[in-house]
Amino acid sequence: MTGETIREAVRVLGKGGLVIYPTETCYGLGADATNPAAIKKVFRVKKRPKDKPLSVIVDSLEMIKSYAVIPRGVERLVDEYMPAPLTLVVKNKSFPSTLCGGGDKVGFRIPDHVVALELVRQFDKPIIATSANLSGGPNPYTVPDLPVDFVINYGELPRVLPSTVYDTILKKTIREGPVKIT
Repeated sequence: MTGETIREAVRVLGKGGLVIYPTETCYGLGADATNPAAIKKVFRVKKRPKDKPLSVIVDSLEMIKSYAVIPRGVERLVDEYMPAPLTLVVKNKSFPSTLCGGGDKVGFRIPDHVVALELVRQFDKPIIATSANLSGGPNPYTVPDLPVDFVINYGELPRVLPSTVYDTILKKTIREGPVKIT
């Protein structure tokens, strides 16, 4: 993967565009998670119900703290498990409500994939992290055919379960995945 590829993806994200990128679980559909117009595009392209929230990738605990409420217990989970295919649900602080499906929670994770992590590092803001498929469809392990502005093709990805989703407010696992919270 060339630096130029990442720079072009960052440029597209900065203009409110949509990017398909590889993660440790499948191909993701990304957009600027702070841009309401970009968020709406993700919902439209995925044909996702507007009340179903989207999650984000970040490169560090410090990055998410500007956008979400991160209690000490969540910091421990991040230190213990991330980077990993683990999404932690926390209270939203400043993301657009459309990202949260109209609710007050947001899911975030630090990806364990060199391309996804470098993409979010260079963009320097949270990026939407949802599978690059139509809502409810199978996870894409090869580049899907979706109308987006840029694709980072990393070839066929290993077939891995979607990320574990753990609600830190309810203190329960919402979706079982590769990471087991103990």
